[in-house]
Amino acid sequence: MLKSGFTRKPTNRMRNLEDGRTLSSRVFDTIRSDILKGKLLPGQRLKVSALAQIQEVSVNVVREALNRLAGEKLVEFEPQFGFAVHGLSAEDLIDLVDQRAALEELALRRSIARSSVEWQSEVLAAHHRLSREPLTTDENPGVLNPEWMARHDEFNFAMLRACGSPRLFELVRQLAEAAELYQRALLPIVGQDRELDVEHQELLDAILDGDADAAVAILKSHLFMTRDAMLPLLQNGEFELVPAKTEKIRRSPVRHRASITKASKVRGKK
Repeated sequence: MLKSGFTRKPTNRMRNLEDGRTLSSRVFDTIRSDILKGKLLPGQRLKVSALAQIQEVSVNVVREALNRLAGEKLVEFEPQFGFAVHGLSAEDLIDLVDQRAALEELALRRSIARSSVEWQSEVLAAHHRLSREPLTTDENPGVLNPEWMARHDEFNFAMLRACGSPRLFELVRQLAEAAELYQRALLPIVGQDRELDVEHQELLDAILDGDADAAVAILKSHLFMTRDAMLPLLQNGEFELVPAKTEKIRRSPVRHRASITKASKVRGKK
């Protein structure tokens, strides 16, 4: 029996478990960030041994991180080919947007019902920052501006975070991040013909007016119009997946055939 106030000194086994969890979390965060930032492309194979060498960890740590990412639908696993970044397909996009629309409607209605001056100020500030960022830049007109993507996420999450349910918001966040794979690849193509700034402003106005029905209608229209603009590219056309530039690696664009849905057939170049 331990005396009151006495803390057990960590054993080697306890320290090893803690170190293992820390390593796994670090690798998970790194790979997840590289996927969401476009450094790892949809369909790109993820070689466990190579990642383990880069991250300076064991292959078991990498596999654990990749399995967690598979649970978030950012990574796929096929027995014959191993792990890969989640690929793009029309069927997946339809399902993804349907689920986003349902959950984001619920979260937005709850957020508006719980509205406060502080929340409205947060949403207004997030929209202001988003409105100051262009979708693409003159230097990279075919690539989604990473600052726009970050401000877009900030605005979206500010709207929905006040729903009062951490579990609901976590589901909303995971689906929104899965959608980023499509946005980075396709929004620079389809977004140029859309008045995205107008749609965001209309959504903000409905939120500030406390009109849940109008806000939900605008939000769902925004999601479905974006989906419908992307579907033809996935179903019939071709487009390039361009990796984000890094200081260490400069990779070539990847030709992605929209009719191919298997990650094993769409691979990024290292």
